[in-house]
Amino acid sequence: ALLCGVVSSAMIIFHGAIYLMHRTEGEVYQRSRMAMMLAGMVLLATFTAAGLWVQYIPGYAYASVVDVAALPNPLAKEVVREAGAWMANYRSMPVTLLVPALAYLGAIAALLLAMRGRTLTAFVASSLAIVGIIGTAGVSMFPFVMPSSTVPNASLTVWDAVSSHLTLTIMFWATMIFMPIIVVYTSWAYKVMSGKVTAAYIRENEHAAY
Repeated sequence: ALLCGVVSSAMIIFHGAIYLMHRTEGEVYQRSRMAMMLAGMVLLATFTAAGLWVQYIPGYAYASVVDVAALPNPLAKEVVREAGAWMANYRSMPVTLLVPALAYLGAIAALLLAMRGRTLTAFVASSLAIVGIIGTAGVSMFPFVMPSSTVPNASLTVWDAVSSHLTLTIMFWATMIFMPIIVVYTSWAYKVMSGKVTAAYIRENEHAAY
């Protein structure tokens, strides 16, 4: 849990430092650059360490037949804990290795691009790294969503935690309606906040923007 927390923290700091580099200059830019380099190296090191670690710690695996058509029942299954179980999906479906590969490629590309001052492209690359890191956790744990350390059979899976057909239908249409609205106003917010935040800009707009 501590190692995962370090990975998450380094990922967020790395991503935020790149964005701060993109928005600032001078001393703040240099400090952000140092934070980006440190967080990027920590991220790569701890992500690698976590990958090696999970190969040996007990993971969770189904020991019974999965009936995807059955009604959700968290206790209607048998779950076992065994070393290396979190790597089973990569062995059975090698294409899933592309997910952690995306994490590495995105993080390394973001680190190199940011060091060269190409902060916008680096921000996109670090976003892809985040997708890869979070996706790696999802692929490793699938189909488990919330494993139980005390009662393994009570662990929640994607089939146990699924909502009803009516709820999923409502969620689908809510997403179709509100997601475009969120994309539009988020894009507008980024457009309004685009450009460098400099000391001169703050002095010129001290009564209007701050």
